[in-house]
Amino acid sequence: MSLGVSGVIHTQSEAIDALVTLAVRHGRSLAIDRPPAMGERRRRHVPRGRMVEVCDAFIDILAAFYGVSGHELRSGERCRREVARVRQIGMYVAHTLFGMSMTEVARGFGRDRSTVMHACHLIEDARESKEFDLVVAAFERLAAATFLNEGRNG
Repeated sequence: MSLGVSGVIHTQSEAIDALVTLAVRHGRSLAIDRPPAMGERRRRHVPRGRMVEVCDAFIDILAAFYGVSGHELRSGERCRREVARVRQIGMYVAHTLFGMSMTEVARGFGRDRSTVMHACHLIEDARESKEFDLVVAAFERLAAATFLNEGRNG
């Protein structure tokens, strides 16, 4: 079954455009709040020169919040599944909450960009579980309170 939208969708913006196109073709209205443009994203809260520094502090908070070793989170070696999951949550939140590019998150966490992409996809999928979503949301609130208010106070 063809929906009349060709090509591969790579970005959220392309997905929204495809949904709008389909709605129009089927005579339906569709109201979607578009996310801010890339230049307007939350990046303003983390100056470019401080990305690695912020990720390093962020890893300390991840370790304390989830009760895992900061050394294990920073290690370039394979680690226990629980530690890997905490690191994935951290990379996901750094990307979504702070608006860091996946390349910047990779640099800050000492990982490859493809690893960050994989982590973001895993966490996004896992958030379908209400319990897991609550765990991630609690950390997002802590991270927002810790880092996003920093610029307002300093």
